[in-house]
Amino acid sequence: MRNKLLHKPFTKNNKFAFSIIEIIIAIFIFSMWIVSIYAVITSTLKLNDYNKNYIIASSLASEQIEFVRNIRDSNYKQIKKYNLINPLSTDYNNKFDIDKKYKIENNYSTLANFPIKVENITSWFEEGKEKINWTSMQSYRLCLDSKNRYTYDCSSWNKKTNFYKYISIEKFTNSNWNIQNAFIVRSKVIWTIWGYKEFEVKTIIADFKRL
Repeated sequence: MRNKLLHKPFTKNNKFAFSIIEIIIAIFIFSMWIVSIYAVITSTLKLNDYNKNYIIASSLASEQIEFVRNIRDSNYKQIKKYNLINPLSTDYNNKFDIDKKYKIENNYSTLANFPIKVENITSWFEEGKEKINWTSMQSYRLCLDSKNRYTYDCSSWNKKTNFYKYISIEKFTNSNWNIQNAFIVRSKVIWTIWGYKEFEVKTIIADFKRL
């Protein structure tokens, strides 16, 4: 009798209980696998998006620097001061000023006398993820026109992007270099895809004819 009790055969209820436990374990393992795959896919998409947007942001920032260099070189060609905003203008007071921010872009208007448009940013704002005022930032948000060209014109017929860009003019000071006719251009691009990101590049714009 004792041996019979020790070796009691499985009943249908025993088999059913084990089947339920096996199914739950299988579902749990499958769920963990799905979550892991989803995390990998999401991480890959974020990385791909970041790399793509980083390239766009770096190109936009570099383009702004080249705009300012183009303006300086055009001033030389017109035999004018290196820091005038529009080399073809007769307004010699309209120049890049220290501690000011500007919007700068291609000027596609047929009425434009110079192919680069520069506009002073009058709205004050603090920089950085925690301090930035998104309401004031809308004035230098980038949009795409009908020809897929970046523009600050975000009117209803242009497509809004998540990129914002501007330049800052800063005073150049260096104890090792005796350069008076120069300033620093800080070109910044911000984008808001998968969170707050920014790209910044600086360069010195100097009146090398007077160095």
